[in-house]
Amino acid sequence: MRRMMAVGAVLGLLAVPALSQGLLGVGGSFWTGNPVLDAFVQVPLSDVTSLRMGVGTVFSAGGLNAFTIDGTFLVTIALETLTPYFGAGAGAFMVTGGGSAMGIFTVNGIAGVALPLADTFGIYGQIRFLGQVGGGGFTGDLLPGFGLYVVF
Repeated sequence: MRRMMAVGAVLGLLAVPALSQGLLGVGGSFWTGNPVLDAFVQVPLSDVTSLRMGVGTVFSAGGLNAFTIDGTFLVTIALETLTPYFGAGAGAFMVTGGGSAMGIFTVNGIAGVALPLADTFGIYGQIRFLGQVGGGGFTGDLLPGFGLYVVF
């Protein structure tokens, strides 16, 4: 019974920020010159912080699919005409197909700016750092990107 009450309390705390206005975005970025389709949902935690969950499709061909999935803690600075943001998080880079799956852990950093065009939608531009941890080493790439978002 206590376990169910604890789970209910955690779910309730997670639902409170979801009742405030969040963002749902779709766009594209470039990873070493190759296009990546990005999508995210951003839920505000306070007036200046947000949690962004994102997914990116790197490629899908020949029965193979490669994608990224991550979570990022953001600090947002609401200015009069635009909203700069920056943050850090972690995730995974996955490759699936042929009956198997392979993945590596990633760390990420992000910096960008959102420009509202109306009360319900806008555009954003950003640059993400995607660092891959695997095979005893660490490599990183920068992914510049842009896209559209809607307020929900």
